[in-house]
Amino acid sequence: MIHLSFSRALLIVFSLSSWTTAQKVNCGNYHYEKDGRCCKMCEPGTHMKDFCSETRETDCRVCPEGTYADNIHAFGSCKECPSCQQGFAENCTKTTKGSCQCRPGFLCSDKSCSLCEENKCSAGEEPKKIDLGNGSYSYKCEFKCPGNNFFDAKEDTCKPWTPCGAKGLVEKIPGNKTHDAVCIDPQGDGRDYANAHWIMSIGFVFLSLALFLFMFYACSKNLRRKQRNSVASEISVQAVSSKTSDFHLSKEESGLKLIIQEEFKDCCSLNLLD
Repeated sequence: MIHLSFSRALLIVFSLSSWTTAQKVNCGNYHYEKDGRCCKMCEPGTHMKDFCSETRETDCRVCPEGTYADNIHAFGSCKECPSCQQGFAENCTKTTKGSCQCRPGFLCSDKSCSLCEENKCSAGEEPKKIDLGNGSYSYKCEFKCPGNNFFDAKEDTCKPWTPCGAKGLVEKIPGNKTHDAVCIDPQGDGRDYANAHWIMSIGFVFLSLALFLFMFYACSKNLRRKQRNSVASEISVQAVSSKTSDFHLSKEESGLKLIIQEEFKDCCSLNLLD
């Protein structure tokens, strides 16, 4: 009888264990098992403060500032928002992680773009990523166009250098990574040089003629000014002489006065003729 009771007890324990295991499996994806009960997990934007009990559901609280939870979970804390060196492309909220971005002229130095590196490549170059390990990387600049090619910035494409020799031209400036070769026609260039020489010669002649005319005009103007000043001075002398005629003069002084007046008249008549 005792052996039979013990067997029944083992059967009951086994049955309970099987029922508990079945309960665990049947809780579903968004529930967890606690003391044989299926309890709800916390919604996005919240975290678990306490497990469920026989009298209440799971105690979930809102994520603190600077943290987030983007999935249904049963963790006791939220995840920290990423730290962005140069700002967010999408802001971190209580339910979204957000994403970092680098400003124009900078490149991401890790997978999340939380660190940025200045793009030091010039026109015709492109940055090549160098893995530094630990999820971070740097860059080195390489030419976009290999061989005898240059980068056309306007069309944003690689083009071959112009073959001057194949076109019967002479290479004046060789091509490089950012500019095409500059070709010239040797005969045309000689004609251009001769034309430039003639233009410079004619220009020099005209400039010399203009300078001569200017100097001639300036000298003539200065000469006429001196003549007008001389006439004005002589008129002043005559005015003074006429005023002194009211005084009694000796014969010698009167004769001198007549001589001066005659000379003044002759001078004025000559100036008027000029």
